[in-house]
Amino acid sequence: MDAPAKPARTPRRKPESETAKTRRLQNLAVRLADREHRAKTALAALNGSLPRARGHVIRLSDIEDEARRLEVWRARVELLEALLDQTERKRETRAKIVLGATLLAEAQGDPDDPLLARMLEILDRRIDRPRDRLAIAETLGLRLTPIKDAAAPALPDFDALTQAALSLADAAGSGDAARGPGRPGRKKGGRAPLP
Repeated sequence: MDAPAKPARTPRRKPESETAKTRRLQNLAVRLADREHRAKTALAALNGSLPRARGHVIRLSDIEDEARRLEVWRARVELLEALLDQTERKRETRAKIVLGATLLAEAQGDPDDPLLARMLEILDRRIDRPRDRLAIAETLGLRLTPIKDAAAPALPDFDALTQAALSLADAAGSGDAARGPGRPGRKKGGRAPLP
């Protein structure tokens, strides 16, 4: 009594032909080369130079398998793009700091300058977290009045809620009294208790 042999599973889609695979890999290589070029150009424009090549990095030409080479290339391009994003964020943060410091230095140079009054009005209107207002007032020496934290909302009357829940349970549980004390009710999905 041998078990009948199972038929061989057929793949859901046809296997990719070598020409189709080569064409797909070539298209991917062109897209990766374009992304790498754009990222390197943008990074060089921001920094003035590219990140230096490390000695432990395997050259792409030394990787024989095309799929593996494209996989490594894709990872390198993604790393380069992440480095570009990080550099752009750092430059943006630096620009914001320099702009704020410049405006503050200009406004503090003359206390009667309308620029300082306008800055105080903007800060007073835009900053609403007490911690941030205090930090600005102390660090920069500006005349920002700290906003008091909002009063905590009133708590509900738990005693009244408990009484209401108990009265609802008593009204709905009139059938539960027939089972008697200490007899559990039917659990969801379980069997009814034995008599």
